[in-house]
Formats: sequence, structure tokens, C-alpha cells
Amino acid sequence: MSWQADSATGEATADVDVAAVAIPAPRRPLLVEFGTAVLVVGGAFGVLQKVFTPLIAATAFDPLFAFLFALDAVSVIAGIVLRTGRSWIPAANVAAVYAFLHLATQTPTGVALTAVFLAVVVACFASREWFDAMRDWRVARFEARATR
Repeated sequence: MSWQADSATGEATADVDVAAVAIPAPRRPLLVEFGTAVLVVGGAFGVLQKVFTPLIAATAFDPLFAFLFALDAVSVIAGIVLRTGRSWIPAANVAAVYAFLHLATQTPTGVALTAVFLAVVVACFASREWFDAMRDWRVARFEARATR
């Protein structure tokens, strides 16, 4: 959008990109919102837990701790990117890794979290049409801007 002055009245008018405004984005499915929420909240909780745990019990460097910290950070990023309609396959892979790690704990909580993260994987695959529609929408907006 750019601003310019009207020569007759002297008032400022906005030069609106009509082509970009005329193409509405596809509505985001509830399954994508669910997947985003699980990945972002789970990852943020994990990062905060790992940041404050060493303050209580300082130990030597643990490579597993570093791996899980990085996985939590990647989970937050994957959730945010998933919400924009991009990179749904990496987000599904992050959720699958989380599901496997929680299943390996062999606790009732771990099994429940496994089910939640597997639901995120299913949600990503069930929303494939929306991700394709978002890709097509971005291409159409780019082409509309390029042709003006």
C-alpha cells in the first residue's frame, strides 16, 4: 500500500493492492489449530522446564538434555510455521518423534501424550488439502503482484 495526495482536493489517498486483497486466504481448519497448539505449548513448556531445572539441580553437561532442549525449540518453531500453512511434513515428523519418545517412557502419562502427538500427525495428514490450498493461494498472490 502506498500513500499519495489527490491533486484536486489535496487529501491523502491509499493506493491499495486490489489484486492481493481480492484473493481471500483459505480458512484454517480446526485440526491445524489443534496441531499448532500442541506443538507450541508442548515445546514452550519443555523449553521452560529445561531452562529452570538446571537452576535447581546443577549437573554436568548431558547430551540427552541438549537434544531434548533442541527438540522442544524445534517444536515451537514447527508449530508456528504449521499455522502459516507451510512445512506440514516436518511438523508431522516432529510430532511423530515426540510420540515415540513419550511412548518409550512406558507410563500412563507417556501413553496419553503419545496419543495426543499421534493425533497431531493425523491432523497434519488430514489437512493436506488446506496446505495445498494455502500453497496455491500464495502462488496466486505472488502472480497477482507480479502482473501489476
